[in-house]
Amino acid sequence: MTTAIRTQLINLARLRTTWSYSQLNDQLQLGLNFSNSLDRDLIGEWLGEVSIHEYERGRPLISCLITHQYGMREQGDGFYKLCEQLYGTNWESLKTNKTWENQLIAECYEFWLAPDNYRNFKNDW
Repeated sequence: MTTAIRTQLINLARLRTTWSYSQLNDQLQLGLNFSNSLDRDLIGEWLGEVSIHEYERGRPLISCLITHQYGMREQGDGFYKLCEQLYGTNWESLKTNKTWENQLIAECYEFWLAPDNYRNFKNDW
């Protein structure tokens, strides 16, 4: 499942857009029910696996492109908690830093729009 999610995230980056968790669920037909905490945890695990994979290879955390459906393009708390582990910065501070968040998204767009990066890394799973 994580391969399909990563492929879709790369496509989103190349389109310079974000999706909600629900859009990802619907478009990839994941069959998750987000009123169920186990399903919310599962999508978080899958997105976390993708983020860790990209981080370990020095690439942007592409799962930042998945946000809550409502509100101002904000990722779930699990994303920020993962960033706390990876970057050593308090997750609540990261969550309130919209400049940092927007920079992450911009870095994903820039990285995956570069033809060499796309060609060399799109199948790197």
